Amino acid sequence: MSLQPLIALVVVTLVLSAGAITYGAMHNVRTLAVAAAVAFAIAVILVTGRVNRPHWTAHEGDRPDRTLFHAMRRNTRLAALVYAWAALSFYAVYGLSGVKWQHGFQYGTAAALIAGGLLYYVHRMGEPGRDVAPPRALTVLHGLAVAGGLVFLIASGKLATLKGDWPANYIFLFGGLTLVSLCAISYRTQARLERSISPPAA
Repeated sequence: MSLQPLIALVVVTLVLSAGAITYGAMHNVRTLAVAAAVAFAIAVILVTGRVNRPHWTAHEGDRPDRTLFHAMRRNTRLAALVYAWAALSFYAVYGLSGVKWQHGFQYGTAAALIAGGLLYYVHRMGEPGRDVAPPRALTVLHGLAVAGGLVFLIASGKLATLKGDWPANYIFLFGGLTLVSLCAISYRTQARLERSISPPAA
């Protein structure tokens, strides 16, 4: 399924979520910030599942390699939007809410650079001769790296902090959970389509 009809939904949810997190930080309403982050995470996971699910059961015809390429390109674009959400949320919270944390703009910039890098990669994938899906190992490494960060975040007890990094920790948490889910869905799609390209020998 094409991602194009759903992009507007993701982008609107992205902006509204970042705005609500900022408002929650401004007024120290954690439940609002958490709810806004959860809403964005659910929206992205549902959209990712919607565009990938048809590949798990459907017959892909004579060109499963092309289907694989487009599926991975869509999933990479969705990952870029998750990092863009994190960047916008960091910049808005630590630039507008009055909450102070010395690393807010640093992490916002890092997330923006990753988002930009992924979108550039998506663009390059569309050039002639570059229409090849990335190896599955990259999806695995991405998911494991993010999962490792989540384990550290939860084990450190940072989610209960009263310091100025509390909004950042929820951005990390729900952004990370979204990315891990996206990686898992993308891996399943790629594994299924690669089996279609190279079916096992009888």
